[in-house]
Amino acid sequence: MTARNGPDAGDEDDDQEDVAGAGRPDEDDGESCPLCGYFNSPADGDTCNHLRAWVWDDVVEGSPVYDEFAAAWSDFSELASNAEDVAEFADNALGLAESLVLPDALVAYSHWENAPLDVFVELSGAAVGEGWTLSGPLGGSGYCVYLESDERANAATDGYRALLAAIDPGR
Repeated sequence: MTARNGPDAGDEDDDQEDVAGAGRPDEDDGESCPLCGYFNSPADGDTCNHLRAWVWDDVVEGSPVYDEFAAAWSDFSELASNAEDVAEFADNALGLAESLVLPDALVAYSHWENAPLDVFVELSGAAVGEGWTLSGPLGGSGYCVYLESDERANAATDGYRALLAAIDPGR
């Protein structure tokens, strides 16, 4: 911080605002994108084009790409968890994935005990940021999920929709 002298010097709080507003990111309110290096501050709405989800204290704020995936995955996992014979369901789903020329990974990573974001990261090849923590009364911790391209995420979403249609045509 630079000291100012003279009648226009202001007080110490003004000096802190000048430094904070000098375009340097506050490392406590975001993280750098592992793909482009842009400093993302999701709470301020300042993010790069790669950000697809922001997780704060285990609450996921998604983008349309993530939200569509999570809906398709949740429908599939709900159907799987309600199956009378879970092992038989998994075998049938793997067979359908093969016959529909879908990656077996759609079923392999779709254990219903997994969170949709974990499956999204795995199937889409997403990069996960290093995260950050805030202390104090409004404190917490968060991280972001980034994609170079939506292609794999959209393919996974379409794959779950195709499996759902094949398993339960009434959906």
